[in-house]
Amino acid sequence: MTVRPRVWHALLILPLLLVAAWLVHGGRALRDDPADVLRALRAAHGPALPAADAAGASGRSEPSSYDRDTLYEYIDGAAESYLARGFERCVVATYTFAGPAGALDVTAEVYRFAAAAGAREQMLAERPGAAAPVPGLADAFGDAATLVATRGRDYLKVTALASGAEAQSSLAALAAAWAREGT
Repeated sequence: MTVRPRVWHALLILPLLLVAAWLVHGGRALRDDPADVLRALRAAHGPALPAADAAGASGRSEPSSYDRDTLYEYIDGAAESYLARGFERCVVATYTFAGPAGALDVTAEVYRFAAAAGAREQMLAERPGAAAPVPGLADAFGDAATLVATRGRDYLKVTALASGAEAQSSLAALAAAWAREGT
């Protein structure tokens, strides 16, 4: 005895057809730009420093990370001001730049705050008195041995262990690489 398809058989297949139509329609919809997705993932991950070659450096130490509980291990005396402004986490590394006068070491620190206002306030508090705006970089100020900059919720502080024109160009190159990485 053969069973002939009935109306209720068609009703059982109907949900499967609706799901298939929904999947086909969703597959044709416009997706987010992969570059935008990558930027959002990087921003959610935390602060980051550029690779040595992107900054024109000959080398970079392994980055160290600190959060609200471990910041005192890195900057014991100044940690309170960071925490009061909404500090979340930071990354620190030392870059080595080769030059005619020998190797130049530069320490780079990127701090992530809960809000952009906290990053800006910290930058203004630590901005050297003789610092001037850095040409080509928004929200960046530097002197002979220090450069500070902000980008959204991130605050960059770069310090050379020597001063002079070679140090200033290395600081600017590192800050420019950091700024490019965030765009």
